[in-house]
Formats: sequence, structure tokens, C-alpha cells
Amino acid sequence: MALDPLYHTLYNLPPPSPKRTQPMQVLAVGISRSGTESLREALHILGIKHTHHGFDTILPPSSLQATYRLLQKKYTGTPSPLTASDFDTVLGNCVGVTDLIAAEFAPELIAAYPEAKVILNTRRDLDGWYKSMQLTMGYFDRNPVDWDWCKSWFCAELFWIRQCMCRTMMKRFFRGSFESNGRWVYVSHVALIRGLGLAEERLLEWSVEDGWEPLCRFLGKEVPEGVEFPSGNPPKAWAERIARTMEVHHRRAVRNMIVFFAVVGVGLGVWGAWLFY
Repeated sequence: MALDPLYHTLYNLPPPSPKRTQPMQVLAVGISRSGTESLREALHILGIKHTHHGFDTILPPSSLQATYRLLQKKYTGTPSPLTASDFDTVLGNCVGVTDLIAAEFAPELIAAYPEAKVILNTRRDLDGWYKSMQLTMGYFDRNPVDWDWCKSWFCAELFWIRQCMCRTMMKRFFRGSFESNGRWVYVSHVALIRGLGLAEERLLEWSVEDGWEPLCRFLGKEVPEGVEFPSGNPPKAWAERIARTMEVHHRRAVRNMIVFFAVVGVGLGVWGAWLFY
């Protein structure tokens, strides 16, 4: 935390500048891989656009720095609670939000947007959910000191992916380790949302198997005629999508590393020559 001001200076990215023109309508606070992409696509079909998803945070990662500021405020003991104005720095152009950012800030989002409907999207097969997370979001649970770690210090996008997702959001939400704590955190999160005591007209507990009917009834929408419920985002497609984006950032990091060490090498050479003569 002490180095955060330095990080924000060295790895500053152009901040997102969303402006809220419509009220927040839907908070889908279930954890990633609980039908979040299927639900987001369904909400879009129902006209609830744009609904924020994890991909909006990391593809491209321009809002990761702003998301990290929200995490800082939540976890550094700041006396003032997170407000709609805070969240609008990331979600201002959205009328819905789903995926890990919604789960991470679920109580705060529910308080900040009191008129928004809340969907607790769950996955009935806990072991299936855990395996799916391992194949996808497990990517962010690991932060080894390896070649990719080295490159992350030479590219702002890679740095914030590591700092926000790997070092902070995943670690905080899963109490240090998804691999070790994922299952009980999932169960605890579901219990937390249920325990908020939200009225039935505001909270829907739902899973993908439930399909259109309960979702549309809850949102006051007509069931789309002849439209199959979206099929979601399988792990292989998720990994391919992430890899395509990471490739661009990794190439930039390698280029920056070459430039940095070339400059350092020239500087050391000049310094050495000066000492010799």
C-alpha cells in the first residue's frame, strides 16, 4: 500500500471517463463462472445495455487502475463508504454489472444503487464451478516470479492486471488463495447475499438452468419469443480471448525491456569510459 502512489505515477493509464445517463438497473452479484456471461448476454437481449462484465475490465485493461482505486478504498479502512459516484468511475456507462467485480463489491453496490434489482446468480454444481474457475479465473490466482512477472513491470497494462486482479482482487476475495478457499468462499458469499434481507421484489436467486421465465418475470420483461437462452463462455473460448489480448501487452513489454536495458547499457558504458579516462 505504501508504494501505491508510486505505482499510480509510473503506470498511469488514461482513466475511463464514463458518464451516467441512465440509472443502474441490475446488479448480478454471483461469482464468476456462475453463468455471468450467459446472464450478461440475456440482459442485453432484454434491452439492459450495457451490462458490465469482467471482460470489460481486462479487455482492454484501461479500467483496472480505476478498479484498483475502488479496492484500495474498500480495504484501507477509509471511513467513508464507497458511493455511486465512486463506482461510476468504472460503471458510469453501464446499467447492469455482473462477474467478479459485482461479487467483490456486492454489499457496497447494493447500498450505492438502492433502486437496482439484485440477481444472485448461482451454480448448483459446486465442484463443476470450482473446476471451471480453475480453468479460467485461476489464471489470476497465480502470481509466480517468472518471465511473465518480469515483463509485467515493463508494461502498464500488464502491471495493472497483476496488481489489481492477481495481487489484490482475487487474493482479497478468496481470502488469500482461490485454490485453497474457493469452495467455502463461494458458499459464504451466497449466504452473505441471502443474509442481507432484501425484499423478494428486489432479489432473485437464479441459475442458468432456470432460463428466461423467472428472469423476465423478475425484471418485468416479456420472454423473447423463439430466442434460446445464451449458452455462455466455455473455458477454452475464455482462454483464447485472454491470450489474444495478453499477446499484445507481452510484445509491448518485451519492446520496453529491450529499450530500457539498451539505455542502461549505454549509460553504464559512458560512465565507465568517463571513469577510465
